[in-house]
Amino acid sequence: MSLHLPESCLHILLKLFNNIWITGDIPPFWREVSVVPTPKPGKDPSDPSNYKPIALTSCLCKTLKRMLNDRLVHVLESRNLLSKIQCGFREDHSTLDT
Repeated sequence: MSLHLPESCLHILLKLFNNIWITGDIPPFWREVSVVPTPKPGKDPSDPSNYKPIALTSCLCKTLKRMLNDRLVHVLESRNLLSKIQCGFREDHSTLDT
């Protein structure tokens, strides 16, 4: 989503995200989730147990979470703060590496 925004909008988003980081105030509507029941493939759609919930959240909130995660991972990786046996959820690592 944000890749298609003009640079001026990206600067505004960065200011917003930095303000959220400094104040800790996340807009309340970013915390709202819409749950949409989605039918499981090949199952009887008339049976309510054949649906899985899909949670839809704010694109801006997801973008902020991704930015924070990327920054945190960079700091942890660049300073060797992760254990050598921590392989799950790490780029170029596998749980088979331990």
